Amino acid sequence: MTAPLVSILTPSYNQGRWLADNLRSVAAQSYPAIEHVVMDGGSTDGSVEILASASPVVVWESTPDEGQSDAINKAFVRSTGEIIGWLNSDDAYFSSDVVQHVVDVFESHPEVGVVYGHAALVNGAGELLYVMWAPPFTRSRLRAFNFIWQPTVFVRRSLISRPFFVDPECDYRMDLELWLHLADITVFRRLDEILAIDRHHSMRKSYTRLDLALKDGAIISERYGLPEPTKSRIKPKLLKLGLRIAGLAKVREAARGSDILNLDRPSAARIAFRQVAQLRRWMPSGDE
Repeated sequence: MTAPLVSILTPSYNQGRWLADNLRSVAAQSYPAIEHVVMDGGSTDGSVEILASASPVVVWESTPDEGQSDAINKAFVRSTGEIIGWLNSDDAYFSSDVVQHVVDVFESHPEVGVVYGHAALVNGAGELLYVMWAPPFTRSRLRAFNFIWQPTVFVRRSLISRPFFVDPECDYRMDLELWLHLADITVFRRLDEILAIDRHHSMRKSYTRLDLALKDGAIISERYGLPEPTKSRIKPKLLKLGLRIAGLAKVREAARGSDILNLDRPSAARIAFRQVAQLRRWMPSGDE
């Protein structure tokens, strides 16, 4: 059987500090049929030079866009794969067999439309901080808290019948809107592995654009009948705590490190301490 083509979509803008890791993590995948589509919004920080020297299999362009959602949707239009991955330019895959394992799940379970897994939080300097554990999927749990880590997600292209991959109305929680949309039409399956790194740094929109979070929260609450974010803080906090504790089971896997990324790996004991006893805002951001 012919291996299904996997398209990795990467929106990028002035994140050249981490873009090389992103490109390397895709290029190093053992799976043979991958295209990597990078839409850069006109970066001025050296990102264009990094893209120009990338592998010929990387499809890219650098032109002004309307933001992250617009860039993702442009990458989706340029892509052709049967399976879609979404990897922001400051994120990367954790190991060289991630895509192969994901495709194995899709091929073994034809009813599954979305595969996701655990992530490792890594700061701007490449220090591994803790495990972002993901529970098995339930729709009710997703409606209470977004526990699906975006860089770990892969989606069957055939499920995207609307004219865009992520809703262009959303600038912050476009990932949650996509998961909720897909949860109504397909089966989600968790792969019990660390699939990707999620980058912790001070320029993340979660720190700089809380106004966008509130705007998107209102859109999603109305569309899917969810409680408004400002009225439902206690349950998500309890769920976050539960995920941190459950993540202890993956600390040793994280501490073994990545076979493709040069990460600063603390001891398993240090990761475990952060896992259960340290708030994210108190962790080192690794900013220059």
